[in-house]
Amino acid sequence: MLPVFKLLTPIDALKAPGSIIESEPHEKAAGATVHVYEIDSGRVLLTAWNGLLHEVIYQTPMEFEDESHRRNEMLFKHYGEGHEWNELLDNGFGKTYRRADMQRYSLWSYAMDFNTFGTMAFHEVKW
Repeated sequence: MLPVFKLLTPIDALKAPGSIIESEPHEKAAGATVHVYEIDSGRVLLTAWNGLLHEVIYQTPMEFEDESHRRNEMLFKHYGEGHEWNELLDNGFGKTYRRADMQRYSLWSYAMDFNTFGTMAFHEVKW
């Protein structure tokens, strides 16, 4: 089972999901730090900004499409927090989503089978 997180939780209050590989400044967002953890199924990257968790990236590719579908369904339900997700773009590499309340975004790279979930406040800062 993949670890899941509540966005906007104080980063110091989170339990480490695995062995930490590295922590480094975010390449596009000043003041943000990316913490990379090794987990059983790959890696998970937690991005802290202003002391809070703003982005989670799952680098956990699945071997079979049905496994990927089940994992994605679970992640979208968790990070949806009762809201629907709307697909905005399919660029041939992945899909971009916004939660119906416009408070969260998601990116699914079907080429690499990676998932990103984050706050719109952080998304606007990093672009």
